[in-house]
Amino acid sequence: MKLAGGILTLLFVMTILLAVLIAHRVRPWPDCISQVVIVKGPAGRPVECVCFDGTLSTCFDPGP
Repeated sequence: MKLAGGILTLLFVMTILLAVLIAHRVRPWPDCISQVVIVKGPAGRPVECVCFDGTLSTCFDPGP
């Protein structure tokens, strides 16, 4: 019975740590107050995103 309790406690602690790590790494989405917002893309370079009804709809490389 002690072994089962120890395993359950370990699994609970690991689940909490994993949730904290995931929540820490998640980047918040920008507010779509204007029509176009500039955010960091997956490669770390800026990308322009078009907002439609308050949500991001399309992102593309910035430029003319």
